[in-house]
Amino acid sequence: MSLNYNEIKTWLAKWGFPSRHIANLMQMHGDGLGKALELEERVIGGDCLLILCGDRGPGKTQIATKWAEMAAKRDQGSRYFKSHDLLGIIKQQFEDDRQLKGKARETLQQAKKVSLLILDEWSELAGTDWEQRTLTNLIDHRYDNLLATVIITNHKPTEAAAAVGRSIWSRAEETGGVVNCNWKSYRNK
Repeated sequence: MSLNYNEIKTWLAKWGFPSRHIANLMQMHGDGLGKALELEERVIGGDCLLILCGDRGPGKTQIATKWAEMAAKRDQGSRYFKSHDLLGIIKQQFEDDRQLKGKARETLQQAKKVSLLILDEWSELAGTDWEQRTLTNLIDHRYDNLLATVIITNHKPTEAAAAVGRSIWSRAEETGGVVNCNWKSYRNK
């Protein structure tokens, strides 16, 4: 199955990717596009845990959206979550509402099994023990099944190891690594 650009945009929206980043795919350029193309095979090929670090604005989320577009062209699914939002969904499993519980469990299973999972805004997490254990468990499931995961954070690479935790950091070192997105911000016109 080969998707055209409009079908890909529809899928990216369905998979949770931000409208702004979907709309900017055709205008992507510079260092961000170069990094996306350079790491395409590594990320889309699976068995990769990659951490995109850097200040706000260099296009980390745009790079991840580009990888999701590339995955869609290969008939692979992706999911995008702001890390805090995914944790909120996971917490809904403990609610009294049966329908809400079911949807939360379904979303978590999708996050565990989709070909490419993007977890954005890691730096906005509170860093609680529950957050750390829950996200480590999710990423461990993905690691065990050779699936690609991209973590996006505003931490500096020197701070990222502590922010994601030792288990996640170790898996990233083995299968993907850290990309320091230290080029100029696209937001500064």
